[in-house]
Amino acid sequence: MISVLLLTKNILVEQKLQEKLQRLNYEVFCCSNMFYLMTQQTRKLPMINYFDYIILSETITENEMRQILAVLPESKIVLRKLEKDPERQLEGIHGWISEESTVEELREGLCQWERRPISQEVILSLVGNRIGSEGEGTPTGSLTLSKLERRALEKLYQAEGKVISREDLCEYLWKDGATKSRLAQLSILIKKLRIAFKKDGVAGETVQTSWGEGYLLTTTALDYYAQEKEQERPLS
Repeated sequence: MISVLLLTKNILVEQKLQEKLQRLNYEVFCCSNMFYLMTQQTRKLPMINYFDYIILSETITENEMRQILAVLPESKIVLRKLEKDPERQLEGIHGWISEESTVEELREGLCQWERRPISQEVILSLVGNRIGSEGEGTPTGSLTLSKLERRALEKLYQAEGKVISREDLCEYLWKDGATKSRLAQLSILIKKLRIAFKKDGVAGETVQTSWGEGYLLTTTALDYYAQEKEQERPLS
């Protein structure tokens, strides 16, 4: 069963969405106490690891949202509950949902975020204590990326530090335009790129968001990826 943590200031206003999620056989924990606890914490709470999705209610302000994101594990899928389409991309948020969505729309929208099985490669990384390290680490020169993530990184690399719009990236990766679903998937993909750089020991900002425009690689990321490509080049 998929577990959902719905953080809110008022559990009464969440009943409609909670009922729809429960109809889909989601286990929903709607809580205001945990919301207040998380805004006062500077450490990540172990109990958060139990949940597959975390939904932030529209009753939570953007400043409070940033406080919560700061103590959430990077691996968590975080969604924002809103009454209308957001005017801009919300950093750290994978997507948004509305209680006015039908059960069918919620089902199809949420299924794209379902947790994938952990690969053997990731298990080995966990055993080797590379994932979850608080230190900066030592660059290894071997970014672990999916084919789609590699294509996105290559596209950003070819731009040589210039901004590529989210719409252009969506079209390049999926060839079917910048739909809400694709834009949400792109946000996830960009976050995974940042995590990949961090896991490989690259300190500082790597994939930068240019608000209202798109994404670009920082000098740090460009230099690091250039070194990796050089190492992969076959000897003549």
